[in-house]
Amino acid sequence: MFYVLSFLHSWFCGILVILISAFFAYDQFNIIDITSFAVLTFAGYLILFLFIYLLVLRMVTKKIAGRQALFYPLVFSLPANLPAYLIIWISAPELYGKVEATLFTLGFITIGLVFGTLWAWRNKVMAQGSTPRRQVE
Repeated sequence: MFYVLSFLHSWFCGILVILISAFFAYDQFNIIDITSFAVLTFAGYLILFLFIYLLVLRMVTKKIAGRQALFYPLVFSLPANLPAYLIIWISAPELYGKVEATLFTLGFITIGLVFGTLWAWRNKVMAQGSTPRRQVE
């Protein structure tokens, strides 16, 4: 269940950053732009999540023991999103402009940061819950 919630929360934060940034980047921003950003970001993130994020999460969880609050967001915003960044910037001249490519990149950076932060928080909460606490009487 946490996988689904972290997926949706990360995507929503990414699309929110795109929409806020697009408000300042465009003169007119209509419902077609909002829908296309939402659908393309959701589809791209779903592919990344299923094929890359889950594999990276499995590998990184075994390697990172301390300072997860720093390493998880960095790993998921930079190397885990590298295929998305390459596709965005290679196909930018044919499919959309530089402003749209920048907005997509900002969205995926935010998605990675939020996803990594959520997993670092989850691991911290799980670690605190497993240690026995002294009861206060």
